[in-house]
Order: sequence, then C-alpha cells, then structure tokens
Amino acid sequence: MTRIHYTDDNIRIEGIFGFDKTRRFRRYPEAVVKQYPRLADADKKSVGARLRFRTDSEKIRVVFTISNNYPDIAMSFFHANSAYAYIGAYPRARYAALITSWDTYKSDTISAEFANDGMNDITVFFPQNPTVEDIEVFLCDGASLLPPTPHRVKRPFVFYGSSITQQGHTLTPLAYPSLLSRFFDADFYNFGASGNAQGEPELAEHLGKIEKSVFFYDYDHNAPTVEHLKNTHEAFFKKFRAFDPSSPVIMTSRPADDTPETEERVAIVRETYENAVKNGDGNVYFIDGRTLFGKVDPAICTTDRTHPNDLGHYLIAKTVEKLIREKNILNNSEDR
Repeated sequence: MTRIHYTDDNIRIEGIFGFDKTRRFRRYPEAVVKQYPRLADADKKSVGARLRFRTDSEKIRVVFTISNNYPDIAMSFFHANSAYAYIGAYPRARYAALITSWDTYKSDTISAEFANDGMNDITVFFPQNPTVEDIEVFLCDGASLLPPTPHRVKRPFVFYGSSITQQGHTLTPLAYPSLLSRFFDADFYNFGASGNAQGEPELAEHLGKIEKSVFFYDYDHNAPTVEHLKNTHEAFFKKFRAFDPSSPVIMTSRPADDTPETEERVAIVRETYENAVKNGDGNVYFIDGRTLFGKVDPAICTTDRTHPNDLGHYLIAKTVEKLIREKNILNNSEDR
C-alpha cells in the first residue's frame, strides 16, 4: 500500500478554524487560551474535526498518532479515544470503521483498515478526547486520491456552548453539531468547551470574525450562576454582532432542565433574543431548551438529566433542522 501524509494537497482537514495557516490541531486562538487557561484542555481536543478525501482504493487504512488519551465519565473509553470513518456523500454517508486500538489505554496510535466499493468520499472524525499528533493514510498502490466533494452549503456552521455542544456522553461523533452538518451537507466548527465556555467576550469577537452560514450558541449549563448568565449572555451577543452584524444566530437555553432556576435562565436567554428583535435584528432565533427533545420523554434522552445521549442529540438536531428549514434561515443563495 502507498503511504500518504495528511498534509497531501488532496486531503482536507475540516473543523479546525485557521488550520491551513497554523497547521495546529487546536480549536481556539492561542491568545484566548493564554487569557483563559481553563480552555487549554478543550483546546487540545479536536472535537468535530474531520479528515476528508475521495478515492477508489479498494482498501483504506488510517493511522492516528495520539497522546493524552484517558477515560471520560458516562462514555465508552473506546469511543472517547477512537476515530470514526464514514464512506459516501452527505447526508447518507455510511459507517465504515472504528479506528481504535484494543490496548487504547497504553497505545499512542489508533488504526483501522476498511473496504471501499468505488470512487467515494471518505470522512474520518477525529477522536474526541486525545490530542492528535499525526495522521497517515494508506491506499492500494495505483489508487486515485482526489479532494473531497465540496459541501453543498458553502459556508460552515459555527457552534459555541457547553459539554453538550462538545458531544459529551455520546457513543458516536454524531452529536447535534455534526448531525446538523450531515443533514445540510455543511462544514462546521465546534467550539464547545465542557464546563468552561462561559460567555468570554474575546471568543465572541473571534467567532464573530469567522465567515459562517449559521451561528448556534448555548452555554447556559456552563454559567455557574443565574447572575453570571445574566451578566454575560446579552453582552456576548452584542460583542458578536459588533463583528458579524448579519449572520443568522440561533440561541437556546439548556435542554431538559427542571431545576428551580429554570424559568430565570430561560427568561435571560429569551430577553437577549427579544431585545435584539426590538433593535431591528431580523436574523436572530430563540429556542426554549425544554422543547429541544420534542414530545419524547426527557428521561430517556439524557444519561444524567443533563447530558443528552445519542437519542437526545438526534432530537436536538431535528428540532434545529426544522427551525432552519421553516424559517428559511439558509436564505443566501450561496448557502442553499
């Protein structure tokens, strides 16, 4: 087989903003991480990142070199520290392989070989917890290697939020951000940070500067108090709007929440939305997090009354998809 490094011109790394310039598998700007050291751990996790290419190779082998692999609460160790390969174009790409090691606790590499049946797009989701150090692809000798098929939606979705956004507690990488990108065939950036995305104004500026088709933000769970949420939520939105005055913004309170603070928190997020509308913002949308699972019993949609399981993430994605389609949020011709 022929060895190909991920830096090959026909291979794309998606889901890491600025990767073409920095060549770093990191999700946040260095300056922001220096200012908020609590983001350092999330920064090293390439959540939502993907390796993409197109090939007719009958066999494909992918090898990741990783570090910092460790267990995570309520998640399979093999999922949290493994990559996932899919074959075919969105929205119906099919599962191909779990890229892992049976000695994952000790191994500094994960790998898998899988079959391919013709010229197909290959999408490989990075592992959730480890730091990715290097990636190699092996194709049959003489096989073609081409750039992946361009996404139908020209500009990426951008997500910012809690451990829910960071796809915590799922059994596959198909959490709601990646599901939405699959439904619409879009690239996406996942800036979720478990426990640590708390409405930082510097991140609002950074996210505002990214060209995007939709911005989705939910960090309610990370706000340590109602007061913190009130002091940061609308301020974050206004800071974001100072750098991006027109992109669609979808904001939501936390899902399946039944704590004594629920009404206050929902009201804070709704107030940000209502004030934006009063000020003439016609491209902002609000979802009460308690509706994200639809009519399905919330008790079977989470692992711990907080973090959605795979069913919960699917229902969130379908609720957001419905809003996007009904409101024609992707109304720019280049994003249809």
